[in-house]
Amino acid sequence: MGMWSDVKWLFFDVGDTLVDEWIPVDHIMNQFVERAADRGYSITIQDVREKFIESYSNFIDSPMQYAISQLIEKEEDRAYIRPRLKFRKELETPYPEAKKILAQLGEHYRIGIIANQSPGTAERLHQYGFSSYVDVIACSAEQGLAKPDVRLYEYALQKAGCAPSEAVMIGDRIDNDIVPAKLLGMKTIRILQGYGRYQPSTGAGDTPDCTISSLDELIALLL
Repeated sequence: MGMWSDVKWLFFDVGDTLVDEWIPVDHIMNQFVERAADRGYSITIQDVREKFIESYSNFIDSPMQYAISQLIEKEEDRAYIRPRLKFRKELETPYPEAKKILAQLGEHYRIGIIANQSPGTAERLHQYGFSSYVDVIACSAEQGLAKPDVRLYEYALQKAGCAPSEAVMIGDRIDNDIVPAKLLGMKTIRILQGYGRYQPSTGAGDTPDCTISSLDELIALLL
């Protein structure tokens, strides 16, 4: 087990970690393309994807707002577009292997969630078939705290009754998942899924203990 020998808890992010957000993100990008066309702009979804990559690569908050600011010249056009974009959360789907991975890991570890999510996280986890494996949920909407605020992590650890050294944070983002967890002394695993994979590590403070490409790799790593 090596570095994982003292670990009792595994905390997961949700979006682009357990749940695939690619379809709803593409959907809202297409909305942007269509609403931009209403105002006479010829923008492709690839143009928007490139701005999302720039946003993540430079740790710029709100990639969609960044894309709008970069691709739409006039503020009056931006004001037209912004309120007409809606993220369709119901289009999210769990990664096919997620339930199986949680079941296997749950035989050896307690499992928690630390995530920035809209209201209803517990209900969605139940719909995905995850709830029987999850013991602690700490989410932004319910707690009034959002990652990277370390207080959301502290709340989760307190609720779990475990020390930071006994916990691992597993997520896709350097800024929201790796940095705050490391600040508290948690171990960290980064998963290269979604646009979070474009965020660069810059030094010891934001370099995860391990980096993986898919949830399946957790089994060999942790078991």
